[in-house]
Amino acid sequence: MTRTLIELHVHLEGAVPPKLLTELAERHGRPEVPGICLTDDGGAFRTCDDFPAFLEQFKAVSSVLVTPADHHALALALAESLAAQNAAYAEVTVAYGVLQMRGRDPLPIQRALAEAAHEARERFGVHLLWQPDATRQWGPDAAWRVLEAAVAAGPALGVVAFGLGGDELALPASDFADHFRDARREGLGTTCHAGETGGPQAVRDAVLSCGVSRVGHALGAAADPEVLALMADRNVHAELCPGSNAATGVIADRADHPLRAFLEAGVPCSLHTDDPTLFRTTLTGEYEAAANGHGLTDAEAGAMVRAALDASFASAALKKEIGARLEADAGS
Repeated sequence: MTRTLIELHVHLEGAVPPKLLTELAERHGRPEVPGICLTDDGGAFRTCDDFPAFLEQFKAVSSVLVTPADHHALALALAESLAAQNAAYAEVTVAYGVLQMRGRDPLPIQRALAEAAHEARERFGVHLLWQPDATRQWGPDAAWRVLEAAVAAGPALGVVAFGLGGDELALPASDFADHFRDARREGLGTTCHAGETGGPQAVRDAVLSCGVSRVGHALGAAADPEVLALMADRNVHAELCPGSNAATGVIADRADHPLRAFLEAGVPCSLHTDDPTLFRTTLTGEYEAAANGHGLTDAEAGAMVRAALDASFASAALKKEIGARLEADAGS
C-alpha cells in the first residue's frame, strides 16, 4: 500500500540535493564545499562517522545557501522529493540562527520560502510550512533575535512554530523557557531538540521547563520510564529519527533505536528524516526500515502518521483535508 506520509522533522539545509549543492558552490565561489560534502563521483553525500563530521557538512552546506533564490530552489527540490514519497505535508525547520549569525536577514528568505510553498502546492500537491530554529549554543540573546524574526514573518509567510536546535549539551533547555512561553503567546507552536545527545533529563527539561508540544529525537527519554510516562501523560509528541541517529553515531545501528519503548509507553510518536540528503535517507525508507528492523506493522505505521498529523501545527481546515487522505489510505 502506498501510504500518505507526514514530515515534521526535516531541516531545509539538510535536504539539499548533491547537484544543487554543486551549482550553489560554483555560483557563490565556494569550490571546496562539494569536496567536503560529496563522494568522489558527486552523486551523494559522504557518510558521517560521528556528530562532528555531520556538523562540518551542515556548516559547509549553509555557507552556500546565500540568497532568497537559493532557498526557493531548495524548497522546491524538497517538495518534489516529498511528493515522490507520497508525503502530503511537511513542517520544515529553517536555521534562522545560522542565517543571522552569517549576517543574513531571514525575512527576504522567508518570503521566498512562502512563494516556494505556494508553488509546491500547485506543482506537487505538497503543503510546506516553516519552523524557524534558534541555535542553542549561541545563547538566549541570539534566540530572542530568531523569535523576533519568526514573529515578524508569522502565518502570512507560512511560519507556524519556533524551535531550538544546536548543541543540547551546551546549555539547558530551561535557559530558553521564556522564549517558548512568548512564542506560544504569539500563536506559534513549540518544539525542541532534546535527548539526541543528552540523556533523559534533557527531555524532562524541555517538557517541564519549556512546555513544548513536541520533542525532536527524544532518544534519551527511553532510558527513563518516568520520562516516557511524562511524555505520554502530557501528550508530548516524539519526532523520532532513527536513520539520523545511526548516521551521526548517537546509536551504533538502526536496530539499537528504542522505537518500541516509545510505542509501548504510549508516547505519541512518528518517524522522520532530519537531514535526508546528508544522511541518505527518505521518509518512506524510515518506515520501511522500522518495519524490517522493529517489526512495525501497517496498523502501527498508520497510527504514527495519524499521530504526526494530530501533532502538527497545521490549521484545522488543513488537518481535515489531509486527514481525509489518511482515512482513504485506511480504507484501501
